[in-house]
Formats: sequence, structure tokens, C-alpha cells
Amino acid sequence: MPRCIIAILVLTLSLVGCAADERQTEICRQIVTAMVDDATDIVALPVERDGFVRFEFVSAGDPASHPPASHRIGCRFAGGALTASRLDLMAVEQDGAALSDIHMILLRHLLGLPTPRALLAPPARHLPLAAHVAYLAQQLVNGLAVGSILALIAVGYSLVYGITGTIQFAYGEFFMIGAFVFLTMFFLSGMMGVTGFAWALALAFPIAAALTALNGAVVSRLIYRPLLRAGRLNTLIGAIGLSILLREGVRLMQGTRYKWLPFMGHGGFVLFEGGGFSVYLAESQIAIFALAVLATAVLAILLMRTRWGRAHRACADDPVMAGLLGVDIWGTVGRSFTLGAGLAALAGTAFTLQYGEADFFMGYIMGFKALTAALLGSFGTVIGALVGGLLLGLFEALWAGYFSSAYKDVAVFGVLALILIFRPNGLLGRAIDSTNAFPAEANFAKRQR
Repeated sequence: MPRCIIAILVLTLSLVGCAADERQTEICRQIVTAMVDDATDIVALPVERDGFVRFEFVSAGDPASHPPASHRIGCRFAGGALTASRLDLMAVEQDGAALSDIHMILLRHLLGLPTPRALLAPPARHLPLAAHVAYLAQQLVNGLAVGSILALIAVGYSLVYGITGTIQFAYGEFFMIGAFVFLTMFFLSGMMGVTGFAWALALAFPIAAALTALNGAVVSRLIYRPLLRAGRLNTLIGAIGLSILLREGVRLMQGTRYKWLPFMGHGGFVLFEGGGFSVYLAESQIAIFALAVLATAVLAILLMRTRWGRAHRACADDPVMAGLLGVDIWGTVGRSFTLGAGLAALAGTAFTLQYGEADFFMGYIMGFKALTAALLGSFGTVIGALVGGLLLGLFEALWAGYFSSAYKDVAVFGVLALILIFRPNGLLGRAIDSTNAFPAEANFAKRQR
């Protein structure tokens, strides 16, 4: 009798091992619907091996150009049924082509799946010194790329704060709008037959920045200027409302799904190798570095050599006296707001180029990180924003590389708390004269007296 029971248990466990786990099947079905909007006739295929789930489906496509076609998506998990790692999604294949590591990270984030335990294993301590040096160099390269993106947004905050003394929270949403426009231009460039990475980049970057800057100019004229006349508190509340308005507007128009950048075939270069570890520099990172340097150089020329730059510096130093001397304060504020929106759009395009996706909520966290970068350097100064952005990007990359990427946002906003407590004027800042009010507030104070 005991032998019969043991035989039944062995047979049952063997059958379970040959069957797909129900939760794994559900996750893979969600991946199909997340990656292909028009997927129909979704059918689960027989299990080939333990921990692997496949689906076959039909994509409707465009009947005029692309007739309906059958496709397959396979999901590979770290373990099969009844194992501790059965929900660790390791890889996804679409028609035999595996998704990239970045796409897998975003896909796990979209579905709320944990990072596989195998990917969170700490690096071996017995590696040679050259490998550790190469690993550190790779984190520095990654940090400079992220820091360049944060610096471009932080400059927008500093431009507006330096001249008005108010924080414009909507720059995170301008970052998001620039990413969506950039993504749209990539799709349009493909439809127009532009398949080269460099040509598509040269076409999409300036158009995305120009359209977002135009949006910033309209918002500045219709919303920001009337609120600024009413005082800083009303302007701050209006900026928060504008941020929510833009974010929810994009959500209603574009939906909540991730928008993926089409594959353009760009690669990268190996800088050097150490101890078997290669330091990799992607073409997208090169484009981000070049964009940051070019934007900084153009901004420096505008601030030092143009009439708007002189007016901006005069208003930032003493807006009341600048107005008395004939400086067009409202025009200067509008142009500063527009330029900041354009820089935030360039940051959004750089982010999409690096990570390959855009969504309606992407500007929320990035906006607060850029605000932290502006505070870290010196709020209200362009140099401080650039330095703060680069430092914060390096800090985030090193934290994610040596501690835990799951807590990198906690660490960044912990830096924000420390800055506000111990160095509220930033690393390069000085005490701000609160009596130097914006002209609208000064006139309001006179009427009150």
C-alpha cells in the first residue's frame, strides 16, 4: 500500500512538472496584451520545457498595408511550478527575437513583477582590481548620461526661479511632452522612409524641442503671467495645477500604456576592458553627452552675448530697478519660460533615446529629481543647476550599482531632505535676499500700505 501511494505522488508531481503554472500563464497572457494592442485569438501552446510559456495570437494590423498575421510570444521564468522562483520573469521572445534588458526592466515595472533574484546577486568579491575599476568606470558613464538629462531640466527650474523667485513644477510635464513628440517624430520618420539612426535623430530632436517650447510660450502667456501678477503663492499653486492638467491631458489622449521607441539599429563602442569586464558607451549616450554640451554652450552664449541674456541677468539681480530702467520684464520672463521648456523637451528626447519608452507619468519623478539637482547645486543659477544635475546623476548610478537599484529613488530624495536641512542654499549658493521682490509683489505691497 505505501508503494502505491508513493507511485501516485511521483506520478502527480511529474505531471505537475510538465504542465504550465497557472500564474505564469496569466503573466504571459498579460505580456501579450501589453505588447500588442490588437492581439486576437490568443491561444496557449503546449509546454516545451519547465518554466517556459508560449502563446500564439493573430495581429489585426492595417488591412490596407499589413494583412492579419499569426505571431508567437514566449515567456521564460526562472523556475517551474512549485518552485520559489516561478514568478521571476527572465526573458521574453517575440517571434524568436528576445527583448533587450531595458525592455525587460520596463516590462517588469509595467506588470508589477519583482526583479529576479538571480539578477540581484551581489558581484563576486574575488574579481581582480581591473574588473572593479572597469565596473566603476561603467557606472560613472551611466551616471553622467543620467546627470546630463537631469541638468537640462534643472536649468529650466533655475531660469524661472532666478528671475521670478517661484518654482515652476510643470517642467517635469514638459519633459514628458517632449518625449512623446520625439517618439511621434520617430514613427513619422519611419513612415517617410528615413531609416538611418542619425537622420531620424537630426529630424526628431529639433522638432520636439521647438513644439514643446511653443507649448511653453503659450502656457507662459495665458496662465503663468496672470498668476505671477497675483503673487508667489498663487503662482506656486497654479504651477502645481498646471502640472496635473498637462499630465492628465496626456493620459486621456495617449492612454496609460508605455509607448516604445521603434528599433533604429544604433549600437555603441567598447571603451576598454578590465578583468573580463567591458566598459560600454552606447551611441545614445554619446548623443546625450553631445546634446548636453551643445545646449550648455548655446545657453551660455545667450546669457552673455544677447539682449535677452542681459535682461535676464538684470531682472535676476534687481527686477524693480530693471523695470525702472526700461527692461521688458514680462517679455524676459516669457522667453526664459520658453527656453526652459525647450531644454526640458530636449531632456525628454534624450531619456526616450536612452531607455526607449515614454509614458504619461514619466515626468513626475524626473521633475522632482531635477528639482533636487537644482537645489543641490544652487537654486536660481544655471551653473549650479548643471553641477547639481551631474552630481545627482552620478550619485544615483553609484547607489544603484553598489547598493540596490530598488532604493535609488529613496536615496535621491534622502539627499533632498539633507540639502534642505543642512545646506538650503546649495553647494554653490549664497543666502537669497528675500526683500528683493518681483515687481508685481512690490506694487501689491505698496497698495497694501
